[in-house]
Order: sequence, then structure tokens, then C-alpha cells
Amino acid sequence: MIDRSYLPFQSAREHQDRGIEKWTGFFLSEHTSSLIKDKRKKTLSSNLEDTEKQTLIGQLYTNRLTGIFTVNDKQSCRTLTGQVTEVSSHFVTIKNNRRHYTVRYQDILAVNLWKSQ
Repeated sequence: MIDRSYLPFQSAREHQDRGIEKWTGFFLSEHTSSLIKDKRKKTLSSNLEDTEKQTLIGQLYTNRLTGIFTVNDKQSCRTLTGQVTEVSSHFVTIKNNRRHYTVRYQDILAVNLWKSQ
């Protein structure tokens, strides 16, 4: 216990500090906001090997099929739907009804076949 006998007020001399308890509310709010930020983060990594990507993209290109591509676009994900019109060693060109997109292989996170209904 801390000696507070020098203080002029009785309430101050008898005060019992709750210690860590007074910080619990602050900790919980900070912890909660941190958890919410973690939930919003997206993982920008691919499970596909480069050879698998090239094989899938080559099949879409050869068979003129429409694909759905998940692409890493400057710290966010973007989904592109279209046909592969050009394939090079480092880039792929995807054409949809609006424009052409040139995407690096390393930025492609997922490749799926688009199924018409």
C-alpha cells in the first residue's frame, strides 16, 4: 500500500487505486478495433504455381473459352471476366466487351472457367 498521509484531503489519503482494472475498457476497445481491421484485410497470395497458371491460361487461349481472373491490382483484388487474346512469357491480354487488360502472370491470383447458364 502507498503512504499518502502527506495529502491534505481524506478522500485522497484513503483512495484505493484499482490498478489494471481502470485500463481494461481501453484495452478491450483497442483490441476490438484491431480485430475488425484484421477481418478487413485481404490475402493477396495465390495457391497456383506459375506453371499451373500458364497451363490454365493456355487452355483458355487455345479453346477460346471465357475465364474469370482474380488479379492483384495495387494492394486490392479485382475480378476480370473475358477471353485470353494474347499470351507472352510474362504477360497475358484479357479482352472483355469493354476493353483489353494486360496483366502480369505474377499478378494473377486465381483462374476459373466461366460457365454460361
